Amino acid sequence: LGGLDTGCFLLAAAGLLDGERVTLHWESLPAFRERFPTISTSDELFELGARRFSCAGGAAAMDMALDVIARRHGTALAVDVSEQLVHDRMRTRTDQQRMTLARRLGTHKRQLVDAVALMEQNLDTPLSLEELARRCRVSLRQLQRLFEQELSTSPRAWYLRLRLERARHLLKETDLDILSVGLSSGFTSSSSFSRAYRNHFGHSPRQTR
Repeated sequence: LGGLDTGCFLLAAAGLLDGERVTLHWESLPAFRERFPTISTSDELFELGARRFSCAGGAAAMDMALDVIARRHGTALAVDVSEQLVHDRMRTRTDQQRMTLARRLGTHKRQLVDAVALMEQNLDTPLSLEELARRCRVSLRQLQRLFEQELSTSPRAWYLRLRLERARHLLKETDLDILSVGLSSGFTSSSSFSRAYRNHFGHSPRQTR
């Protein structure tokens, strides 16, 4: 049995993923992890277990199928099938789902890329800007200057936007109550969450739900 992208929600709800490791589309992973915290997940393109398979959906399903063909019938046949599908490169399981962070940001400034990566990894328990600067080995002023020059915003505003985008996905894709969504996005109270959400999106979390 397997699930493509959000198909894993159905398998998990049916109790069919206990002891398994699965992957989903990067956008759906946070909601899945909140709803099924005991199930092991990864952000790989696909996962092929003994009895279960999963993938990020989209073109990743093709990469997974080609991997199965290569395992069972050899790489040469998988390459032939890939060419028939006009699929120019067979990606491996460990290829990244998303384009590199440097490409998404449009910059190769290492300290800035590292800072945004740390932000994305710490949405539920946000790091202070001082801690971000320390881990990226720059001063706080240098960090602020990098964000202003390369992204036309402040690090505080960028971090807040990431957390609020995470909250919006959770509101749409889970049945977590609004306080739990706020806590999972790094807010300490429902009032502070609702206020920040309304200021950013122009409506309340309840309206999104």
